[in-house]
Amino acid sequence: MAFIFFSFSWLTLTAQPKQEIRAVWLTTNYALDWPRRPIRNQQDVAKQQEELCQILDQLKQANFNIVFFQTRIRGNVGYPSAIEPWSPFIVNNPKVIAEYDPLAFVIEACHRRGLECHAWFVTYPMGAEKINKRPNSSQSVAKNKQLIKKYNGELYLDPGNPQTNTYLLTLVRELVSRYDLDGFHFDYIRYPERNGRSDFPDQDTYKKYGNGQTLSDWRRENINRFAYMAYDTIKAIKPWVQVSSSVLGMYHKIPGTTQSHLTAYSDVFQDPVDWLKQGKHDLIVPMMYYADDLFFPFADDWTNSLHCRYVAPGIGLYRMDDNEENWDVQKVIDQIDYTRSIPAQGNVYYRTRHLTENRKGILSAIKTRFYAYPAQLPPLSWLDNEPPAIPSRPDVVQKDTSLHVSWEVPDDKEPGYYSIYCSEHFPIDTENPENLIATRIHDTEYYLPLDKTKEKGFYYLITASDRYHNESRGSEVGFFYMGSLEK
Repeated sequence: MAFIFFSFSWLTLTAQPKQEIRAVWLTTNYALDWPRRPIRNQQDVAKQQEELCQILDQLKQANFNIVFFQTRIRGNVGYPSAIEPWSPFIVNNPKVIAEYDPLAFVIEACHRRGLECHAWFVTYPMGAEKINKRPNSSQSVAKNKQLIKKYNGELYLDPGNPQTNTYLLTLVRELVSRYDLDGFHFDYIRYPERNGRSDFPDQDTYKKYGNGQTLSDWRRENINRFAYMAYDTIKAIKPWVQVSSSVLGMYHKIPGTTQSHLTAYSDVFQDPVDWLKQGKHDLIVPMMYYADDLFFPFADDWTNSLHCRYVAPGIGLYRMDDNEENWDVQKVIDQIDYTRSIPAQGNVYYRTRHLTENRKGILSAIKTRFYAYPAQLPPLSWLDNEPPAIPSRPDVVQKDTSLHVSWEVPDDKEPGYYSIYCSEHFPIDTENPENLIATRIHDTEYYLPLDKTKEKGFYYLITASDRYHNESRGSEVGFFYMGSLEK
């Protein structure tokens, strides 16, 4: 029997959670999201930075909290690497940017706005076999010919070759060691799907390393092995860095679904449920770019396979385009509603430009109906569950036309980041998301708007959080009377 979904549009929407993943994929390939043009001269650096800040400001205003920044694209990267060349979509002339690091700028700009930055890492694809009708001459391809397979006009690192893991892990170490990343997000951590009768040409590798396994089991083991190694490598360097992957939206076939579709497990030899079960991933992001009975039953399937970790379904905003499925906004609203109700731990949206351009009013709808208040990120309690020290009572005073809130933390504690709660009522209910007015603040002071039209008193308290998203108990309460009357 086909899965039937009744729209929630006329019902009371699910209450906003205090903790939720609200993320975007920020695509750098083909100038899809950012930057609109690569750096050719020094003036382009400032243009890129301004453009990025405008995007992040919009995301911050709409209460998003994670940016998956496409850092490794197709055997090229968006930072000065000792291993792979620049992405031509980010930097066209590397000689003019000796002092500029786009990834470092993105991380700092995200953190300044209370957003996490996760490195989005495209794993096995190495680009087209021919570019402008000429053989792919990428430095990465030239140095790794023995690891590369040609398939369907594209080049791929061979997951079955052990040296592929060695090569990829050098890139992982370079990124995690050098940058203050909050997360590491793998994409295309799988085999390419079959093209008719054609299959990925790895028979030589299978013959050498197959060890009597079926081809399907061997391929899944290759992907699993890299997932395990990558997770362990990242955690050994910085254990708080959250490891996630975008995977096919359907894990396996579900009886009763009426349409044919590719599955992660059988068609591209990707077993993310195993990664969760083995404790080798913190978050799975299934790319659920479909509707109706190709969305809702599979969302259920993912949330039934968590093994105490997290899942955040990916929403295909690009499906609203006329040349795609021409979805209306209600279809997206229904999907967000449903993932909250099952419940998943949030959503990730593809692509960012559909949000920043407010395509069909989608950003306004998400902000109004779902992201009216800030949200903290769910704690990575399997990595660490010790809350940080409690900040001091906040000092709340007027400074010029703003309200200045400041606090202190114990000298012997590592600095983390902080949240501010505000309420007319005492004691402040810190479980009510309406009272959370700012989160992931890196400083020990914050400026809030001062509205003198309100003749009311407000209570304020501060909590501290660590890199694992563990939150302290609330501080003692500060108070400020808002309004024009003499205090």
